Amino acid sequence: MNGEEFEFAQPLDTYRWIWLNNQPMLNDHSTRSADTRTRILEAAFRELGRRGYENTSIKDMAEAAGVAQGLVHYHYKSKQQLVLAVLEFVCRKVELGVEGEAGALEAFEQTKTMLRESRDTNSLYIQLIGVSLHDSVIGPGVRDFIRSERAHVEGIARQVLAERALDPAPARGIASVVWAAILGIMVQSLVDPEFDTDEAVDALAAMSLSAVYAPKAPETVGGN
Repeated sequence: MNGEEFEFAQPLDTYRWIWLNNQPMLNDHSTRSADTRTRILEAAFRELGRRGYENTSIKDMAEAAGVAQGLVHYHYKSKQQLVLAVLEFVCRKVELGVEGEAGALEAFEQTKTMLRESRDTNSLYIQLIGVSLHDSVIGPGVRDFIRSERAHVEGIARQVLAERALDPAPARGIASVVWAAILGIMVQSLVDPEFDTDEAVDALAAMSLSAVYAPKAPETVGGN
C-alpha cells in the first residue's frame, strides 16, 4: 500500500475541480499522497485500538491524524474501506528466508512474536471478524484477508510435503486447521492474561509437522 500511486475510482475528468483548486497540495502528488495516507492509517489504527471499531468515527480518525475530515474521505470512500486499509497496512506478511520444514518452523516463531507484540493489531482483526458477519463491506474484505492468510499457510504446507516427497493434496486442509488454531490462540491470548501463547504455538507446530500422510493407494481393477 505504501508508495503506490492513488488509483482514481472514476475518470480523471471527474476530479478536474480537485486539481484546479488544490494545486499547492498536489505538488509532488504521489509522495504527498502516500505520506498523507500513511498518517491517516497510523492515526486510524491508534484510534481503533483505543476506542474500538464501533466507537470510532471518521471524524475521530481525521482529528488524530491532524487532517481535515474531507481529506480522509478523499482517500477512503467510507469508514469500512478505511478500516480494511488499516488492517492491510498493519498486517504485512514477512517473507521467509528458508523453505520446507525449516521455513515452517520460522513461520511458527514469527507467529509467536506476532501474538506477543501485536496485541492491538490482533484485537482489531478479531473485532473485524465479528463485524464482518453483518457488514456488507467489511465482510468481503475480511473474507479475502482470511483467504490470503490461509493460502500463505498452504504454500508453506506444500513445501513441507514436497520436501518429504508426500502427496501435496492435504496442504489445503492443513492450512485451514492451522489458521483456525492460530485464530483460536489469538482470541485466548487477548482475553486471558495468563494464557501461554508460546506453549500453544509450539504444540501446534509439533502436531502440524509430525502429521504423516500415507500416499494414496492405487485403484484396483475388478475388486482385487
